[in-house]
Amino acid sequence: MLRALVPQSPTFALAKLIPPIVQPLVDAKGCQKSLTDALQSVAQVLGFDSFMYAVGTKPTQDSRTYVWTSLPTEWVRMYDQRAYIEMDPRVQAAMASMLPVIWYRGAFPNSPENRAFFDAASDFGVASGVAMLVRNQVHAPAIFVLNSSVAEVDAARFQHIAEILGQVLVVASYVHELFLTNVIERCLPPPTEGRPLSPRERECLQLAARGMTSLQIGASLGIGERTVHQHFANLHAKIGATNRHEAIAKAMAAGLIER
Repeated sequence: MLRALVPQSPTFALAKLIPPIVQPLVDAKGCQKSLTDALQSVAQVLGFDSFMYAVGTKPTQDSRTYVWTSLPTEWVRMYDQRAYIEMDPRVQAAMASMLPVIWYRGAFPNSPENRAFFDAASDFGVASGVAMLVRNQVHAPAIFVLNSSVAEVDAARFQHIAEILGQVLVVASYVHELFLTNVIERCLPPPTEGRPLSPRERECLQLAARGMTSLQIGASLGIGERTVHQHFANLHAKIGATNRHEAIAKAMAAGLIER
């Protein structure tokens, strides 16, 4: 989680046009103001309680994940250790759509997995919101999510979100640009580096060490190949590895998996 990311000079693309909704992000430049605080204020102006942004370094299985959010550390840790990435319906819906997704519990099937996710998430103010993918030509797709503690999305709330979707798209695009410029393109380490692997990440790594492909690992664990890639992107960031082979070697040396 990035707590004090301070943006550098805006890129040319950012400097050409600055819509009012993203002005706080641009104003954070040069005054040592936390970009997290600036984006949190933008989220609140739009009618939400928190934000989450995640991006991979590459559109391949050797990607590393960066996560930036204003949500509590306890939720971030729980999300990681319980492998909620496998069941998070917000992520699944956003990955399947080219358009922003308005999400809330009632928008998804009432499955045990979805109930477990929303029961836990609601304790941290994650009950409804908007999720979308942000793409570019070089990096893996990023996901931008705005969260609200409002559980029921009635007609008035739905109308409000529909009216500000254009602004949400602009904010997501600027966040993506600022993050790529300030973190990934400067080769800064992921904020999760050094954190313990989750049980699921250890399973994936152990199976990879036995020679299994992502497709085979997914079949063995009952998850999709894309989800396997997401687990590896997370563990690459934690271990400080640039690819799967390096991750296996480092994990073996550290005694994290069996030889």
